[in-house]
Amino acid sequence: MASPEENERELILRVATRLFAALGHDGVSVGQIGEAAGLTTAAITPYFPTKRHLYLAVMERAQQDLSAVIDKRAGELTAATPQERPAALHRFIDGYIDLCVEHPEVPALWMHRWLSDASDIEELESLSAQPLAQYAVDSITALAAPVHADAQLTTYTLVWCIQGFSVSGILDTTGQRRRPDDPDALRRFRAHMHQLLDRLLGLAPTAEPPSDS
Repeated sequence: MASPEENERELILRVATRLFAALGHDGVSVGQIGEAAGLTTAAITPYFPTKRHLYLAVMERAQQDLSAVIDKRAGELTAATPQERPAALHRFIDGYIDLCVEHPEVPALWMHRWLSDASDIEELESLSAQPLAQYAVDSITALAAPVHADAQLTTYTLVWCIQGFSVSGILDTTGQRRRPDDPDALRRFRAHMHQLLDRLLGLAPTAEPPSDS
């Protein structure tokens, strides 16, 4: 059973994650986090002495969520035989989509960084994001080489598309935004990503094209 201190620390992390994901590091103060958590700034300091410490803890947890998926799926893709690669690639895509749909704070946090949020905290990319991204790139390399595709840009195309859809969804023909919680939009996007990567990497298509509904 968690102690009161552990529960309080977890509350602070949850609230900080929600606010950083919504407003970015630069748009949130420790005071706002404390107010949203029902705590004073002084109550947060013993757990996280500065906003930097709190932000790094939030990003570390997001990175752990990413690693849990990418380590498994990229490992499966690397170990797959040529015949197994199309299915392994689809599992990689689906695993990443599922992570971003189930934990929308993860893509939201990273999209803020793409827009130069917390630009004074530089070590996140070099110490955590880049090694994980490189592992994913390495797993795509065997598929990209036969068709002379750029494995790095192929991987980032996957990341950009999935994170963008997870955060903003798509506009339908009436101008309504259809987000990942719309089952049909999610199904169509998943099929589209399968088809996109299959064609980019010269793999035989295994999924039916998505409907236009």
